[in-house]
Amino acid sequence: MGSSSKKKKEKQKDFAKPKLKVGKTKPKADNHTSTSFRSKAIVVGHQSLNTAAPTLQTQLKHNLTLLNHHAYSTRRDSLAHIASVLSSSPASNPPISYSILLPALAPLTLDSAAPVRTQLLTLLTSLTKPKDLRQDAIIPVDAVRMHTPRFLLYVHSAMTHISADIRGDSTNFLSWLLDVVGEDAVRGAKGWGKTLKCWMVLLGWESGKSGPGIRTSSIEFSDPGKNKKASLQHLIVLKKFLSVGMLENETPLSHYDIRMADLLRPHQYTESHLMPKTSNIYAHLSLFATGGVMENVNEEDAEGSAEDFDSRRRIVNNVFEGNIRAGLHTRLQEGGEIGRLAGGLLKVMDKALKADRLDTH
Repeated sequence: MGSSSKKKKEKQKDFAKPKLKVGKTKPKADNHTSTSFRSKAIVVGHQSLNTAAPTLQTQLKHNLTLLNHHAYSTRRDSLAHIASVLSSSPASNPPISYSILLPALAPLTLDSAAPVRTQLLTLLTSLTKPKDLRQDAIIPVDAVRMHTPRFLLYVHSAMTHISADIRGDSTNFLSWLLDVVGEDAVRGAKGWGKTLKCWMVLLGWESGKSGPGIRTSSIEFSDPGKNKKASLQHLIVLKKFLSVGMLENETPLSHYDIRMADLLRPHQYTESHLMPKTSNIYAHLSLFATGGVMENVNEEDAEGSAEDFDSRRRIVNNVFEGNIRAGLHTRLQEGGEIGRLAGGLLKVMDKALKADRLDTH
């Protein structure tokens, strides 16, 4: 009997509630673990043992890899970092090769985020167009000229993109190319005819008229006239594009050409003794072509040779003139600033094609 009463008392202890007194803390449980200790060591999971800081080349290459990051803020910040590093570096000794930098920047013209495209345009403008013409650009014009076909490829994709925002910003990059490299942006198989085809799609002038919408392949584009700001931008750049490509005496020179003209012009006939800038400088004479080849240009030949002003005017005259004039007359009827720009474009067309027709006769 004594042992059984003892066991009952021991069991009752497990359910007994301790009496708490004022000023005394609650007793700790039996399974309590003390965490009052302090550690004097800090453990880092991935710690580099290299004491030297990363070089500028390493930082730039790392930021180039971040241009493909899924977060648009990371892509934007990487562009800003690249611009700040290059702007503080000497142009004669860049920390990274332009043959690596420029091809990595070109695809961002199709970036889905507007802040990234804006930052890219700011970078290209600030690094290739110096504020003072007496200074060299950080990225030389020759480097941009070498990669102009690659930039044109992405500009064409942007001009015919399914996203309206990307199409709206596409002509900003084309305007930058025209300002930096001048005629080189419209020369060649893809610079003139292919770009004009993209213009027709962008402005809705493929069918020779401006309607509520056009369909090409399986992509339906809305009427570009609904967005007045984008329409103004497109018409301004189109006027610059046609002027550079067809008006020989009024082609704006790039900052590089202006500086070289001042340095290499001891007399007025200096240009006649310099090396030619085009590969086929006597194409307009048709010395090695059969009769009528240069005169009859159809839509299949629109992306052909456009090395000189005559060939570019002839392509417009035989392929694109009807569509461009129909679209401009529609814009002219809208009046306002768009109507004035359309009228200015018609004057450029008349002036360029009138000179071409006088030459042919």
